[in-house]
Amino acid sequence: MRSFVPPVAVALVLGLGGWGLLLDAARPLPQAELWTALQLASLAGGALGALALGPRLGVRAAAGALALMALLAWRVSYFPIMVFSGHVASIAEWLELLVGLPVVVYPVFLLCVLALHTVAGAGAAFLVRPPSRLAYAVVVPAFAVATAVSFSNATDLALLPDRARQLAAPVPPAVGERANPYLPVLGSPAYAPHVNLMLLAAGLTYETIPPSPWATTVKAVLEDQFNRKPVASTQDRVVEHYLAYHAAHSRVGCRGFSACPVEPAAAPAVASEPP
Repeated sequence: MRSFVPPVAVALVLGLGGWGLLLDAARPLPQAELWTALQLASLAGGALGALALGPRLGVRAAAGALALMALLAWRVSYFPIMVFSGHVASIAEWLELLVGLPVVVYPVFLLCVLALHTVAGAGAAFLVRPPSRLAYAVVVPAFAVATAVSFSNATDLALLPDRARQLAAPVPPAVGERANPYLPVLGSPAYAPHVNLMLLAAGLTYETIPPSPWATTVKAVLEDQFNRKPVASTQDRVVEHYLAYHAAHSRVGCRGFSACPVEPAAAPAVASEPP
């Protein structure tokens, strides 16, 4: 089985990289294609990690357990990896502008999703056949944090982490950022204790997104969406990320803010569910 892993990995890297270039060039961004690409990158990465490491740990006799654990790992890590991969793509955009390279966003995004889900799949194999107790000490807390982020409330208790193949909500306009909305509400009684992990991660990410056109627009639209609906499910947050990607898509390839200006953000909307 391991002999199939390297060529499959190469094919996935080339295929997802090319798919990302097509998404970058598409006007408008096709939601069904972006959704499909993310599902393929995430599921293929999880399978790749489990198949690459599983045989080394001797889990052939526990193949069913490995498959189940890999699916669970995919379910709980999907949203955190989606968010972090977008952050990596934003840093790549900033570096590309800094050194004068052509700007690409979705090739980096999809390849990061593939790589991180490969790690998650390998983590699933560790849980089935841990080589040492240290594996539990590293992998279990990582999956615990991912689980807390992926299940904000009871409506997130669904099989699929991402059900937004099509978007019903209209794409919001691209706006400018105002202020970090996440850190000020940490500890609010409106949020279950474990949701504070998501707020903390979102707040730290907000502060570290680099000043580049696509990244800043995604950040600003997410800020506006959060201010409009501060209490929401993780699935709602998944949809908000898609809306932000669509709103920022015309900024892919921009060499600077002067080439792709945005309107200043309005004052934060009155929240329907104030914290």
